[in-house]
Amino acid sequence: MHTSEQNDFNLASWRAKGAPLAALLTALAAVVFLPAGAAAAWELKVCGDPNRMPFSHADGTGLENRVAKILADEMGATVTYVWFPASEAAVQDFLRTGQCDVMMAIEDGHPLVTPTLAYFRSPFVFIQRADRPYRIEMFDDPKLKELKVGMQPPGGPTQEAFEVRGLGQRIKEFYQFEIDTIVKDVANQTIDVGVAWGPAAGYFAARSEVPVIVLPVTPEFEPPFTPMFLNMVIGFRRGEESIRDLFDIAIATRWEDIQQVLTELDIPLMPLAAPILTMERL
Repeated sequence: MHTSEQNDFNLASWRAKGAPLAALLTALAAVVFLPAGAAAAWELKVCGDPNRMPFSHADGTGLENRVAKILADEMGATVTYVWFPASEAAVQDFLRTGQCDVMMAIEDGHPLVTPTLAYFRSPFVFIQRADRPYRIEMFDDPKLKELKVGMQPPGGPTQEAFEVRGLGQRIKEFYQFEIDTIVKDVANQTIDVGVAWGPAAGYFAARSEVPVIVLPVTPEFEPPFTPMFLNMVIGFRRGEESIRDLFDIAIATRWEDIQQVLTELDIPLMPLAAPILTMERL
């Protein structure tokens, strides 16, 4: 099983293992020998939500859109989209049924996909107005006993951290995908503090009319071993290792370009070792 720590990709050990479809084999053979910037040779169908910034948008400005374009350019592909509303069933309903080829941002360890190496790591964060006299960074901060808290996602590791400290009654609102709403609710003081995963929180906080800050949850691990961050990978159907391997090579080659996109979209990041190619590409 792929793990988030396997970030040194050794090209010497890379081998095509055989794709499930003959057509895919033909496409992959063409891609391997295409130099970067060559004319597009195959279509990459990407699953995406048309209105879920900062991840994806129909206008192509989202993180997933931009990373897909970078990697497709590297591999000599053209990107097309299959649009759908984000949901927990998206992998089952769209990727596994063959309506699209790839999902660009999947939590590492998802049981239903073949993952690439992780291409970014983002922490859970505390969201708070910049003008507040406190700076919440830890679940053990005594100030949390006095504040109204919004929580995303419900039932996640951050809610568990609240519950074990007897702070469950401080959670006044739960949010699923509505991270723009949790940032707005902090800004308009419907809640005092939001707790959410970093990417959308950082993106919307940076664009809030009322100054809002996000601070990573510390320490990085909730005792004993629960990480307060998520590693994100690109997901393919189970068994599609050949195309996954090509994406790993492209990620390693265009690592800095991908990181630049994350920075431009104000995604809170944690250190993640860049993958290394140890042989020249053919």
